[in-house]
Amino acid sequence: MPPTTHASTNGTRLTLKKSTSMEPTQANFSHPYQPYSIQLDFMKELYRCIEEKKVGIFESPTGTGKSLSLICGALTWLREHEHLALQGLTDGGEPLDWLLKAEKSAQRRELLLEREELELRLAKVREEEASRRQRRFDVKTSKKPRTKIANSEDKTIDDDQFMLEEYDSPREETYSTNNSTVSLSSSTQALLDKLKGPTKTDAEEEEKDRLKVIFCSRTHSQLTQFVNELRRVKPPSSLSLEAAATTHKSSLEEGVKHLALGSRKNLCINPKVADLSSTIAINEQCLELQKPATPKDRRCPYMPTRDDKAKVGDFRDRVVAEIRDIEDTSHLGRQMQLCPYYASRAAISMSEVLTLPYPLLLQKSAREALGVSVKDNIVIIDEAHNLMDAIADTFSISLRLSQLEQSARQVTAYASRFKNRLKGKNRVYVMQVIRLLNSMTDCLRETMQKATSPEATITAAQLMSGKGVDQIKPHKLLQYLHESKLCHKVEGYSDVRRDRTDANHGKGALLQFQNFLVVLMNPDDEGRFFTSRQDDEVAIHYTLLDPREHFRQIVQDARAVILAGGTMSPMSDYSDYLFSYLDKDRLRTFSFGHIIPPSHLFAQAVVRGPSGIEFDFRYEMRGSERMILELGDLVLQTCRLVPDGVVVFFPSYDYLARVISVWQHQPASQPVMNALGNIKTIFQESKSIAVDELLQGYAAAVDGGRGGLMLSVVGGKLSEGINFSDKLGRAVLAVGLPFPNANGAEWKAKMEHIEGLRYEHCKNQGKGEAECRAEAKIASREYYENACMRAVNQSIGRAIRHRNDYAAILMVDRRFSTERISRKLPGWIQDSMDNNLRDWTAIEKSIEVFFRGKQ
Repeated sequence: MPPTTHASTNGTRLTLKKSTSMEPTQANFSHPYQPYSIQLDFMKELYRCIEEKKVGIFESPTGTGKSLSLICGALTWLREHEHLALQGLTDGGEPLDWLLKAEKSAQRRELLLEREELELRLAKVREEEASRRQRRFDVKTSKKPRTKIANSEDKTIDDDQFMLEEYDSPREETYSTNNSTVSLSSSTQALLDKLKGPTKTDAEEEEKDRLKVIFCSRTHSQLTQFVNELRRVKPPSSLSLEAAATTHKSSLEEGVKHLALGSRKNLCINPKVADLSSTIAINEQCLELQKPATPKDRRCPYMPTRDDKAKVGDFRDRVVAEIRDIEDTSHLGRQMQLCPYYASRAAISMSEVLTLPYPLLLQKSAREALGVSVKDNIVIIDEAHNLMDAIADTFSISLRLSQLEQSARQVTAYASRFKNRLKGKNRVYVMQVIRLLNSMTDCLRETMQKATSPEATITAAQLMSGKGVDQIKPHKLLQYLHESKLCHKVEGYSDVRRDRTDANHGKGALLQFQNFLVVLMNPDDEGRFFTSRQDDEVAIHYTLLDPREHFRQIVQDARAVILAGGTMSPMSDYSDYLFSYLDKDRLRTFSFGHIIPPSHLFAQAVVRGPSGIEFDFRYEMRGSERMILELGDLVLQTCRLVPDGVVVFFPSYDYLARVISVWQHQPASQPVMNALGNIKTIFQESKSIAVDELLQGYAAAVDGGRGGLMLSVVGGKLSEGINFSDKLGRAVLAVGLPFPNANGAEWKAKMEHIEGLRYEHCKNQGKGEAECRAEAKIASREYYENACMRAVNQSIGRAIRHRNDYAAILMVDRRFSTERISRKLPGWIQDSMDNNLRDWTAIEKSIEVFFRGKQ
């Protein structure tokens, strides 16, 4: 068969060879509705990416059923792959002798019986759940905890609870046998491990663990939306008719086994822990309550124990028998008086679909703590347009000068109180902590005194330049802090002391310092340290510049990695930086069109206003009152033409404030704001305003028939995750290009980093110095523009949320008409633009025609 050719909506043609492996057998991929052609294309390409073990980047506009396409495409592949595995058809076609065939046949029968028993067990659990719901009138009420947690706030201070255990820093890896400890070489240890082999428990778990789809998104609310869509889907069964026959049933339902995973902060049901001020404090307190030395009356009553094996098994079956979101999982834990964070782990191996937020996937330590492996599994990341930022945020950290000062006071007071009882390594390490805290505090003060701007770059060497600090080994100190729980004990002692001098600074400062110590050991070319001053507060911030290595292991271990989003354009950053180490044939990119008919979208770059004044909102030009008033006239005329809701996105909060200031006073005859207010009710986003109240007022004005004008900010609270569907967003205007401050310390460092990467790559290709310097400059500029355009694309994507929706999108700036910028817009918006339409009068007439007859 000749190669099959697929065309993407932006004109890029992808040639795929005919696959000799699995092809989807379900024509509609078990989609709960009749899929649109672009949804069918999406699912087919997703299926191929998984089957061929690719990294795929999928752009599909919001409102095109992206979540359902992801679910149906991935689950169809998963079930069909398991079906073939159960049939013994994935052996690679190699001839087998009769003994091996018999063994494989026996293994297959045993696995089929296990799967059948599981499905029957879960079916029984579902029946029992239905009976419980029938008996329960109020689903939201849950039993109060039977076990009362002891009050730890005693009036008298028990010093012993804050004392450190004797600490001996670990040396070489040892092999323990009876009462003797023998040091072994790494090769000898490896040989012993190999000869020892896996334990029975490990082998059993490995055999039971099944292939999974690991679905990740930015927030729990987005994951909840995904779970709601998952409930609609009934994928093909992986169990054959032959398997069903062995149970004497004509059909055996195979429900989707899903598990929602979350952090302790999301799942903790112990009020004494869950109510703590920070995630770090919750994690540390949870671990502290599990220590063997903790008295029984102070341990967490919800923690599963060895005696709770049957209870945990019941929780495991109930949590996967029905598709539950994170709130349902927490509720089940409360209902069963069992910690859902720890009890959920028993259900991981039997689950087909795991949902979890970004941080739990991106951090290896978090995955290991949960017992989640990406090895050979399918990883799907939704809302992936901000993946690189999410990786950077996950591994970046800030620390305020006030937190350092507070930590230094607390540790000094602790050391003074227990100076006669601190011995050996404990005394040495506590003094190292004090010296390091003082060094960082002095460095921050000195740097900010000398700094000529609010931001400055600083190095780890400068932070650790204090007296005696050069002899500290950060990795040893960090290991000590983790194992000794010093920070937790010091903060516990400070709480009991009621140190009022630190009352206003909140808790968790020492734990934040402990986390900051991790990044002090990072390579210099991976990230940078910056100091900043805001009002009277000074802070130090570590920014991760290179996200590749922190995502690389996931890409290497997973069978396939899928990045999906409504606005993934521009995509070049993913191939150039995030996946620069991949072979070109392993990375695939797709941009799918919208499901709306062409007549439902009017998208246009607006170069000049009603008076013919050119719109040029570059930073050095945007202050022009003349242009601001021209913009006001444009918005005014747009509001007259467009019914219901109009949303305008500005480059920044500061510029929005500047525009409103001009509009409130000019022109003197009738200020712009007054004229706008006569047509529509005006609403303004600000950093402090409550989004829910703002949106409720806006929706009420639109629904009331008067219409609303929302003045918002790109990158603000309304530019992502908010739907301005139907009447709420009949027109969206993007004013200018929201470029970040290229002169700021962080963006300078980012662009220098990109230049360095491109320059090194260019030199490795044998190119000349001048050529490589030029390429490096172009690469950093491209990266800078891409960051800006991703933010723009997110904002203008707030409109058009379903097939029957319609809206006008106006991009107000001459630069939107240039090829350099317009090619970074999503394909479905590019296709709707008319490059010959430049005059406002013509655009105005086109808008009038567009809305005529649509109401």
